[in-house]
Amino acid sequence: MARWLAAVRRVAGMPDYAAYLEHRRHHHPGEALPTEREYYAEYVAARYGDSPTRCC
Repeated sequence: MARWLAAVRRVAGMPDYAAYLEHRRHHHPGEALPTEREYYAEYVAARYGDSPTRCC
């Protein structure tokens, strides 16, 4: 079930927090891990920034 949800999230463009944590632990072991709320806030800021999401 977890793999299915992860696949659906990838298709929908939603980030996978568990995969992100695994990556951070493996590649950046000395750095602090963000909370899930912080992670999604960073994702939304990177995805949409300060600009409008539509042209019209």
